[in-house]
Amino acid sequence: MRGFQIRLHWIVSIVVLAALTVLAPVWVMAQTAAPTANPVLSLAVAPVAPNQVLAGVLNSPRPAGIYRSADAGITWTNTTPDLPPNISITSIIFDPRNARIAYASDGGAGFIFRSQDGGATWAEVAGFRSLLSANSAVGVLYANVENNRTAVYAGTRFDGVFRTEDGGATWQKLDGGLVGEARRIRSLAAFGDALYAGTHNGLYRLPAGAATWEAVAGTPTTSIIFTLLADRGVLYAGSGSALYASSNGDSWERVPNLPTSVYYDLAATGRLLVAASENGLWVGSGESWSLATVDGAPYNTPVYAVANTSRAPRTVYAGGDSGWVFRSDDEGVTFAGIAAMPPLDVTAALATATPTPTPSPTPTDTATPTNTPTETATPTPSPTPTETPLPTNTPTATETRTPTATRTPTPITIGLEPTATPPPTETALPTDTPLSIVESDVQDAESDVRAPARGAGDRVADALLRAARAQPTEEATSPTPPDEATLPALPLPTATASTIDPTATPTVAPPAAPTETATPTETATPTDTVTPAPTPTPTATPIPIDLVAEVEKRLPVIFLGAIVVLGTVVLAAGVSILRGPRDI
Repeated sequence: MRGFQIRLHWIVSIVVLAALTVLAPVWVMAQTAAPTANPVLSLAVAPVAPNQVLAGVLNSPRPAGIYRSADAGITWTNTTPDLPPNISITSIIFDPRNARIAYASDGGAGFIFRSQDGGATWAEVAGFRSLLSANSAVGVLYANVENNRTAVYAGTRFDGVFRTEDGGATWQKLDGGLVGEARRIRSLAAFGDALYAGTHNGLYRLPAGAATWEAVAGTPTTSIIFTLLADRGVLYAGSGSALYASSNGDSWERVPNLPTSVYYDLAATGRLLVAASENGLWVGSGESWSLATVDGAPYNTPVYAVANTSRAPRTVYAGGDSGWVFRSDDEGVTFAGIAAMPPLDVTAALATATPTPTPSPTPTDTATPTNTPTETATPTPSPTPTETPLPTNTPTATETRTPTATRTPTPITIGLEPTATPPPTETALPTDTPLSIVESDVQDAESDVRAPARGAGDRVADALLRAARAQPTEEATSPTPPDEATLPALPLPTATASTIDPTATPTVAPPAAPTETATPTETATPTDTVTPAPTPTPTATPIPIDLVAEVEKRLPVIFLGAIVVLGTVVLAAGVSILRGPRDI
């Protein structure tokens, strides 16, 4: 009997989990291996270590954070468990000359955070937030090497651009010429001898040595420029409807054969471009474009960030609305999700730093004329092997906190794990609803083992009583079932999906002791009289459980609760996603 009850509850639990799997949205199922369900807004790859990547997320449905992977996206650690509330990590960058230095910006309150150990730990850049006006924040960070020093730019929501050369100790405000919606900066890129800014009012340019921004006369659009990328002498600009290209920064053409969409981010592999858009991942060049695949299928879900490093451009990461972070090892043509991501061969990734656009022709011997009467065939020299960059020989400037101090370039070891401060242990995430249902059902099963079922027993007792009353009078002397009023009260567990408490201790009511009851006996007189007679103590017999009734009784409430929870999560995440990536 007890074994049957336990099996019954396990069957019910399995049925519930199977139903939730069918009802759950695809995006929930796709993130079972991800460290958080929050959409990814920003990505950064260490300059000479393609296996080290940072990801910043939106602040919904869980608190925002910066996540770090040291194994090319297979496992992740939350390195910012104590970030201030209500912020979103809109941008992350590495110092291009020092892989241990990284910066992250907040699109909610305007914080800038800085790491000195490759993203393992973070600290706020003191004083920057006080430079912003009310309700302003930081939408984008950009780093550029200028005069052998790293200059970091911060594009803000309402205050134009800020610049620092000393790691954030001092800042220069660059907002001359920016008015109205042009003060809202969404993207930055150096091209030629100028710095370009994508704003909420088209494209602006700051010439070298100038203090005032100028609107680009031939700007392709006066709407938001979400992303800028300079690659091989061409400046690309992604807007809310198309991707544009220019070879001089003044005249622009729309990139053909790409769909009308919002283009959030771009990455260059040396041969191809990878575009993150509202309609998925696109890869190609010139007039040839196609949807990239994720785990073998074309991916057309919104993607907000793509990133790689110029030292290993074939390794590209992408993240967005769902599925967490994907990785491609073939320049963005095919991506693998976190559940199917293979290990990365870092040596091979670094060895292919410069992809060859087209196959080289086979060398042939060509006769070279000389000044002598006789022609002498001059053999073509052998191709010079391409030098493979080594991650340990990159010079970098030792950081100082004083703007006037002289920086002395010193070699550092890049690509190694940070040794200064061990990464904090990732905090455990809350247990999801399906697990709580299983745990509660197991406790219900234990409670039912200690409490006999009453509902089915009542029905059997009623049937026996009716059968006894229907027997001929000569059989009235045989023992009959006790009256329903004398049956012991046998309580059933009353927990439902909406009131299950996994930590509560089940209370078992002991069954009432059986009592002797009067049994009708036949008498010689014609009147109906009942002579009390002792009856034997009723023997407990196994009572069959109506499996169908039990399942029908439990499933509707569980289904209703699960649907309400999942619907609320989907609605909240959807609203936050729409506001987060677009409204900075």
